[in-house]
Amino acid sequence: MDRHKDASAIRIRNRHAALYAARLRPGGHVILPEAPYLHLFVARGAVDLEGVGALGEGDAARFTATGGHRVAASEPAEILVWEMRAAVAL
Repeated sequence: MDRHKDASAIRIRNRHAALYAARLRPGGHVILPEAPYLHLFVARGAVDLEGVGALGEGDAARFTATGGHRVAASEPAEILVWEMRAAVAL
């Protein structure tokens, strides 16, 4: 997204999307952004997703028209979050 153009480590060439990555220590947390579409993927470790429960390595969750959920690590974890502002046309 244009709002991230000066802070991005990589560019994904989709002006309607952003990819976030986080490494969390046990007890550490992040708040998911508000967006029309979100996809959370647990690449390593285990987390607790507010309102959903425990997610482990390889688990994923999708959200529509939401955000603000807290993701807390129950062990060292790495997560990826895709924020999308427009649906992908197939």
